[in-house]
Amino acid sequence: MTAWRNFPASLVDPETHTPPRPRFSLTSDILSFRKCRRQYGYFGNDGFVPAQAVQVFFGQIIHQVLDRCHRHYSGLFGYPKGTMPVDADIEHYFDEVDQALRAHGVRPTSPREAEQAKQILKTFNRIEGPVLYPRVLDTEYRLESERQNFVLRGVVDVLAADDTGAPEIWDYKGTDMPPLSSRDLQDYEWQMSVYAELYKVKAKRYPVRAVLYFLNELKTKPGDPVITKRPKRALYVVDFMRAGVEPDGTPTLVKQGLAAFDLTAADIITCKQAHRWDAPCGGDVPDDKTCDICDIRWNCAAHPSGRYKVRTPV
Repeated sequence: MTAWRNFPASLVDPETHTPPRPRFSLTSDILSFRKCRRQYGYFGNDGFVPAQAVQVFFGQIIHQVLDRCHRHYSGLFGYPKGTMPVDADIEHYFDEVDQALRAHGVRPTSPREAEQAKQILKTFNRIEGPVLYPRVLDTEYRLESERQNFVLRGVVDVLAADDTGAPEIWDYKGTDMPPLSSRDLQDYEWQMSVYAELYKVKAKRYPVRAVLYFLNELKTKPGDPVITKRPKRALYVVDFMRAGVEPDGTPTLVKQGLAAFDLTAADIITCKQAHRWDAPCGGDVPDDKTCDICDIRWNCAAHPSGRYKVRTPV
């Protein structure tokens, strides 16, 4: 101990621990929480697995097969660059992804669900592929940015070039197009706006627009005619400059999206700390499709009238 007194400048202060800032995904955290915080608490935070994974299956297989189509066109699967996938290729890629998803416990609720997803993929490949694939700059384009109290991450399905070569974002939605006045569509617009900000952090410029493609609009029933052109409600364009520009050059729509999602991230952090995930109420109650397949709908305060009855073993 006497020797240490001769070297006071060599003493080191105890290490301080700074907790890492939480990382939030735009889709699996921010949008999921905004759709239903109670569902997010059970499945996104606590790790429970939903009994009905059809939405997971549909979204995963759509995104992964289309990503293979983009790579097919770019020549990564042994085909000459510029070769369009055909229906047989869609079948092959679909089977590959389907087997991988089943290995992780994700499967369709019925063979009909799988066939419908396959039909949608073939239709998209046929009517959109020849125009979109040549313009693809990158796929599964990962973005990340540090906010004040958290880190925000996102993955852009497709980064494409418009007719002038400027970048635009394409995002595939495995749903019908929601009503124009709906909260869901507003959240999607804000999601694209935040993607635009994250892209600017990485590329030092904003994309010119975002394109939301609602793939369920390509769905047909047995006996329906084959779709040969894009349905009107399949595509929705988000013009970032539509609402004007702030004095600092930030598009107003981007600023609105960042502000809304910052508040959502703060709500998630508060709920995590309190370990309390209250049911949504009023205008925040999700649509019927979301509630109808929810495993925890039986005792949800969002439906106090007893709309959903408890199922008991027979």
